[in-house]
Amino acid sequence: MIKVQANLCIGCGRCAENCPRQAISIINRLAQINHRLCNQCRLCLGLCPRGAIVELAAVPKEELALTVGSLKQKADNLIDRIEKIRQKRAV
Repeated sequence: MIKVQANLCIGCGRCAENCPRQAISIINRLAQINHRLCNQCRLCLGLCPRGAIVELAAVPKEELALTVGSLKQKADNLIDRIEKIRQKRAV
């Protein structure tokens, strides 16, 4: 799904002007995507000067769990290394 990050959008209109399906409008200086018209061509992703238009992709629960587990292990390893350095300096 294509989404506009409102905090980054400056309402320049480049995405709306170039959308082949006219699925993007500028409303109150903010790009709005009509998902009924959008065919996910992704042209707008490369046009936004602020990177405000992004594609959200669903991640399977199992893949997310593996990634979080891996990050937790890396964080634990880093904390252990820092603690060992502190112990050496305390001596």
